[in-house]
Amino acid sequence: MSGAAARVVVRPYRLPEDAEALSRIFASSEQYHRDIDDQPPLLPPTGIEYARQRFAAMRTDDAEQLLLAAEVDGEVVGHVEARMRRDEAAGFAGAYVEELAVAPEWRGRGVGTALMGAVDEWARGKGALTVALDHFHTNEGAHRLYERLGFKVRAVIMSKRL
Repeated sequence: MSGAAARVVVRPYRLPEDAEALSRIFASSEQYHRDIDDQPPLLPPTGIEYARQRFAAMRTDDAEQLLLAAEVDGEVVGHVEARMRRDEAAGFAGAYVEELAVAPEWRGRGVGTALMGAVDEWARGKGALTVALDHFHTNEGAHRLYERLGFKVRAVIMSKRL
């Protein structure tokens, strides 16, 4: 484990205290995804104000949702959001990672690995059979991370503009 990875502390969101740091990381991640997307954006850039509104409105009391921040030396450097998906009739329970974002200067230093490890632990505790996620096909760094963590491609998401 690298020195940075050894210092990563994963803990629940503390809102509103974490809101500004989470907003900066979220906005940076959104811009990164706009930059690597090979399709023209559907919507104008969201930016920091959107991110601030998003975290200001966020509820943290849903037992089927996981909201975790990663910090190093007291600084929030990443976050993950996951949700349980259940089909009671079929007996299926799985976790879906809705958001994983790491501050640019902390990418490749174990933060994403630590956050995803916490998702696995939470999902197992909730009775999940799987953890699933999606990512831009152009996001090679994320793809390498997820493969290293044991994820396999099971489906392809396609979209078209209306």
